[in-house]
Amino acid sequence: MSISNRSLGKIVALATLGTALSIFTIGCISVTVANQNKIVMGVQSDGHTIAGLTKTEAHKYFADLANSKLQRKAAVLSYKERIFQIDPSDIKLHGNVDEATEAAYKIGREGTPVENLLNQMRFAIFGKTVTMDASFDEQLLNDKLLAIKKAIDTQPVNGTATLAADGSIQKTPAVTGLDLDITPLAAELAPDFKTFNLTVQKELTPAEQPPFVQDTDLAAMDGILGSYTTRFYPGDRGDNIGLAASHLQGALVRSGSTLSFNSIVGPRTRDAGYKNAGVIVYGEHAIDVGGGVCQVSSTLYNAVLLAGLTPVERTGHFASSSYVPAGRDATVADGLIDFVFRNPLPHPVYLTVANSGSALTVYVLGTKADLAGKSIALVTEGSSMRPSLYRLWMQNGEVVEREFLHTDAYEPLKS
Repeated sequence: MSISNRSLGKIVALATLGTALSIFTIGCISVTVANQNKIVMGVQSDGHTIAGLTKTEAHKYFADLANSKLQRKAAVLSYKERIFQIDPSDIKLHGNVDEATEAAYKIGREGTPVENLLNQMRFAIFGKTVTMDASFDEQLLNDKLLAIKKAIDTQPVNGTATLAADGSIQKTPAVTGLDLDITPLAAELAPDFKTFNLTVQKELTPAEQPPFVQDTDLAAMDGILGSYTTRFYPGDRGDNIGLAASHLQGALVRSGSTLSFNSIVGPRTRDAGYKNAGVIVYGEHAIDVGGGVCQVSSTLYNAVLLAGLTPVERTGHFASSSYVPAGRDATVADGLIDFVFRNPLPHPVYLTVANSGSALTVYVLGTKADLAGKSIALVTEGSSMRPSLYRLWMQNGEVVEREFLHTDAYEPLKS
């Protein structure tokens, strides 16, 4: 009996298929037996195989893995030469051991029996990785970052200019402030902590907060452009004068800018420390909180005129004042009357005050070259009830400009 080639081919194919089915069946049985109550074949974590471990053994593996990772710093943050460390214990950083164990054990066990068998065979051949993540206390992280912020943050400090006894100007440099915004920092660190990506190294970049008065503002300042002194008696009125004048100390007016007396001194209230003292209201003597502050604005007004600055807003009193010549006062009132001046000079000017307890002097410091060698005098013409004020610009002892400022009309004080 002869067998055709075609028949022989069928016999060989059937035999090969039978062999393959046998091998597949044996493989399935082997995988099923090997994976029974254990993590299935092919599963690994952190570069190590964990196949064949029981749940208890896998839990210990993940716990040991977490402990080994937690030996490192969670983060090392730096700003210039300063170093700030965040330890895992600072934020209660811990591995999610239970979750990782459960996830590893569920691999190849979450479908139908046939799906599980096929998946287990696939994982045994191609492998499967389980990654353990971590958790931490977000409030503790925020508290830690707040402490770092407190250590870094600094308030800007204005540069200052003070008059020495010999009339020279002593300058102290400005300090640039720092402000660390921790909200984006916390958001940036969180993903690394949650994925156990330790140790995070980061250079902090706090925002710089420049002061208002900078070194460049004072650089060319070399002398007194103008000054004026008025006198007063100690007491509640004198205390009000000292308090208001203290707000002028260190005021800088850049070229082309203006200064408002009311804005820089602020409201004259009891809460601000002002006391009741004598004032003149519509020609009559009275007592009111903040009495005496107009002497400060009037002293400033005269210093401003002598420094070559430009009055923008100025109002005379109802009646002439005793502390300045007629026509050279500048009254102020909260929210009603202000004294404002502008700096027309090329460089900034800087105010400084001296208060002896019975005399107030306002100095306007600046760059002497801005006055081009000119000096200034004030001249009042007319009667004491209707004075006209002129500013005289002089050079080499001669008047080169006669500037009319204003004419006031006073009323007599009521008895």
